[in-house]
Amino acid sequence: MYKIKLKKWKQKRERITIWFFLVKWLDEYLPEHKSLKKIQVAGTNGKGSTCKWLSMFLQSEDYKTGMFTSPHLVSHMERIQIDSKDISLEDWERIYDTWDTFFEEKQLTMFEMDLWMALVYFIEQNVDVAIIEVGLGGRLDATTSLDYMATLITNVGLDHQEFLGDTLEQIAYEKSGIFKPNAIALTTEKDPACQKVMELVADYLNAMLGFVSLSDISKTKDGYKIVYNGVDYFAKIPEYQIDNMILALETLFVLGYSISSKHIQEVLDNFNWLGRFSVLREDPYVLVDGAHNVPGIKALVNELQSFDGTIYFSVLKEKDASDMIEELKKLTKDIVLVRFDTDRLYPLEHLGLPIIEFDELETIIKTQKKIFFCVDLFIL
Repeated sequence: MYKIKLKKWKQKRERITIWFFLVKWLDEYLPEHKSLKKIQVAGTNGKGSTCKWLSMFLQSEDYKTGMFTSPHLVSHMERIQIDSKDISLEDWERIYDTWDTFFEEKQLTMFEMDLWMALVYFIEQNVDVAIIEVGLGGRLDATTSLDYMATLITNVGLDHQEFLGDTLEQIAYEKSGIFKPNAIALTTEKDPACQKVMELVADYLNAMLGFVSLSDISKTKDGYKIVYNGVDYFAKIPEYQIDNMILALETLFVLGYSISSKHIQEVLDNFNWLGRFSVLREDPYVLVDGAHNVPGIKALVNELQSFDGTIYFSVLKEKDASDMIEELKKLTKDIVLVRFDTDRLYPLEHLGLPIIEFDELETIIKTQKKIFFCVDLFIL
């Protein structure tokens, strides 16, 4: 039944929200949202992973933690979680049915509806902290209609240029629009020009901006040795996850949440974010990653170095597909394009590579020993 309810919302194309309308509606219809302690996460890549790191660190110290992210990998319920457990179908439908008339009257997009339902659920369940992932950009995103203890930017890269601008500085400005007066703002962005933009926005808004980095890292045979606050940790994670991890950890430290060294190591040992460098099966070996822009693909290529199997790739039509494929060719020449039944798909015929239909994948997986499935999660 929930899929039928979702269908009409999927037909409403997502938009850059003029979010002051949401501010008004939230204050009028859901004023309890002001009592939620919230952290907002933006960034070109890594924002979902950073949300997961925040959630896991908080849970390790028994804080009841809500998390709102998008898109989902398997079930729409994944977008709304408490303590890493998806909202139940029963709770989702109950909340939806309560607010359906309001959603129709205000003509909310699916993303705005998801956010609203997440807030309702987090308020009902009395979470200690709610982690909120930005949908697109930042300045005009629906999530920016809320107040936050801290606003985070993972990094700035070229993506969604049709909405955010054609230069890194323009995109940095859009993402810095999440900063709040007298609130903490942290980032792991390293580009000096982007940092300068963030500083200007933070000064204008009187936000407390900090640049987060971790210099004491060394590669080991099986992962990375990390020194944080004088304590040694071992992390068997992709290198690009280290920035996401330290951004989450430093945010909690600045906000006054104490995470013990024992629990930090336990989270490092158990971190997993489905669809982000995820090994779904060992035999045959199936690796899945939702990288959907050139910076994300470059980070993957840097981590893998090579891949002695087949890469199955698909991407949305607004992306730099050719540049992404050129990066993937550094791993292997064995790349196959996957056609999905959606009008948002890039015209694969123009890319000069073999094409298969999505329905053929199940049979193919059974016949190959090593597969890397690299696809924008918004397609699924």
